[in-house]
Amino acid sequence: MPLTIVVADDAADYRELVRVLLRPLSDMLAIVGEAADGEEALALVQLRRPDLVITDLIMPRLNGIELTKYIRQELPQTRIILMSNYTEDAYRLMASDSGADAFVSKQVIATSLLPAIRDLIRRRLSEGSGSLPPITGASSAK
Repeated sequence: MPLTIVVADDAADYRELVRVLLRPLSDMLAIVGEAADGEEALALVQLRRPDLVITDLIMPRLNGIELTKYIRQELPQTRIILMSNYTEDAYRLMASDSGADAFVSKQVIATSLLPAIRDLIRRRLSEGSGSLPPITGASSAK
């Protein structure tokens, strides 16, 4: 069973980029919903209960920090990757403080998203909190 993912970003080009980056691993990773703002993302998360949410930090109607806090409280088993064009330490700290599992800079998303997902899966398996499928060969799918 593939790892289920919800992608949330108000920029359609970044949602498309995430789809393109994950496409080579479609047998292991399945995008089950996409949202253009935080409230839409929240509704999808409540409905789909994904294994992973990849969300932008700054979005209309509900930002990625607020979305992360909700997910962490209501669905603690769901992993969260916050992504942003802002790379200053303050943004990384906000992401960490909100409960996000990882922070990915959009400036290097093509080379950092799949390693971040692999790391989350490794950590989850080592914690014994789930049987997510391992991602193999992801480094060649940059």
